[in-house]
Amino acid sequence: MFAWEEGMAIRRSSQRKYDRGNRSLAIVSTLPTVKAMRDCFERYLNLTIADGHASNDTVKTYRSRVHQFLSWCRERELYPALITKENILEYRKHLVDGSKTSPTIRLSLISIKHFYTACLAEKLVKDNPVVGVKAPREKREVGSTIKYLTEEELQQIFDSVAPTYKIRGDKIAQVQVLRDRILLACMALQGCRSVEMYRVNLGDISQSGGQHYLKLDGKNSIRTAILRPDLAQEIVEYRQARAQSGEKVNADRPLFISLSNRRYGQRLSRSGISHVIDGYLEKCNLKHTDLERSLSPHSLRHTAGTLALRNGSDLREVQDFLGHSDPKTTAIYTHVLNSHENNPAAKIDITF
Repeated sequence: MFAWEEGMAIRRSSQRKYDRGNRSLAIVSTLPTVKAMRDCFERYLNLTIADGHASNDTVKTYRSRVHQFLSWCRERELYPALITKENILEYRKHLVDGSKTSPTIRLSLISIKHFYTACLAEKLVKDNPVVGVKAPREKREVGSTIKYLTEEELQQIFDSVAPTYKIRGDKIAQVQVLRDRILLACMALQGCRSVEMYRVNLGDISQSGGQHYLKLDGKNSIRTAILRPDLAQEIVEYRQARAQSGEKVNADRPLFISLSNRRYGQRLSRSGISHVIDGYLEKCNLKHTDLERSLSPHSLRHTAGTLALRNGSDLREVQDFLGHSDPKTTAIYTHVLNSHENNPAAKIDITF
C-alpha cells in the first residue's frame, strides 16, 4: 500500500517489482508525492494549455476531471505515479458504468492525458498511460443534436418579453426586459454561444461606418459578429437604461448583469444565462414538446444557423456566421433541413 499523505515521499531501498494489473513495474527508490504531481499540473495549466492563455472555464474543467480521477485512484489505493494503461482502461470502464456520455468520457481522458503530459515533462513519471486510450464511440443519428425553433416559435418568445416598464416606469424592469431581449437575440438571431455571452463586455461593442460590431471570445478563438441594426439599437437603449439606473457603464463592465438582490450588477453567470432562457422556453411551453423535442439554451444557436440556411444563406456564410472551424459541423444543419424539407418518401406517388 502506498502512502497518500501530501508532502510525504515514498522511499524504497531496492528496485523491487510489484505486479499491478498483470503488469510488472519497477519501483524507483523515490516516487513523487501526489502534491508534487498536482503542483506540476497547476504550472502546466497556467503556462502551457492554450499557449498560456486558457480560459478560466477550461482550467476549472481540467482541474475538476483530474481531481475526480485522483479520488478514484485513492479509493482503490492506486498510486498516481505508477498508473498503467490498464488502470486507465479500468477508469474508462468506471465512467461507462456510471452512465457517463461519450463526450464526457472523452473530456475526462483528455484532462488526465494532460495531467500525465505535465508530469512526464518534469520527469515525475516514465510514460503517459493515457496515450492510445479513446472514449467509446457514440451511436448517434446525424443531425439528432440539432434542435431548433421555428420562426413562429421564436417570434412567440420575443413577444413574451413584455415591455412592462413602459407602463410602470420602473428603471430596473426596463433594464431586465432589454437585457433579456438582447440575450435572446444575440443567441437566436446572431448565433452566439452562451460562453460568449458570459464573457462579453460593453467595451466589446464597436461602431464603424454606421455598422455595429460585437467582439466574441469563444471556445478557442475570438471572432467579430456584425449586429442587426434593430439589435444594435436595443443595446444602445440598454446601456442608457443602465446608466440612468445609477450604474457606471464603463467598457470593462459585463454586457449582461445579474439583477438578483444577492448578485446585483455582477456578471450574469452561465447558469444565470441558462435560467433566463429556460424561463422563456417554459413560459411559452416550448421547453418540452409532444414530439419529444427538448430545447436548451444552445438550441437558440441552432435556431440561428438553421433559419439562416432556410432563408437563403449559403453554407460558407453560415460557417463564418456561427464561427465553425470545420465546415463539416455546419453541413449537419444542411442535412437536417434537407431531411425535413425534401423527404424522398413524400415524393412517391401512392395514395395511402
